[in-house]
Amino acid sequence: MPVRLVAADDWRPSSMTDRRLLELEREGLLRHCTSLSSPEWIAPPADHREPKPPKGYVVSFAKFHRHGLGDPPSSFMRPLCHHYGVELQHFSPNAITIAAVFAAMCEGYLGMMPHWELWLHLYRASSSTPPPGALA
Repeated sequence: MPVRLVAADDWRPSSMTDRRLLELEREGLLRHCTSLSSPEWIAPPADHREPKPPKGYVVSFAKFHRHGLGDPPSSFMRPLCHHYGVELQHFSPNAITIAAVFAAMCEGYLGMMPHWELWLHLYRASSSTPPPGALA
């Protein structure tokens, strides 16, 4: 039986504002903004339709910060994103959990920093994004 791919829903506009970001900073969930010309965090424009951060910025969600996924992510998550050519928002909660468990296993049980060769040996990652033209 052929598999029918269904497109994901459109992104809803973000409700994040500079004021809400300042509240997160005051709560200690975001780093203190040290530069007005190049701030550590910015709110999306009011008229945006989907997340497209400027170069040098990544999309993050307030709930991530409220539940302990700090900024910057761990020293394992940054290279993981770089290796697969994705950003943090592209990971599902389960994928983040798998990476966190792997890092905890390496550090807590094996007594070493997370090791790329071991990661690549144990896990085979793939994108769930359909190839271009598959939804046509």
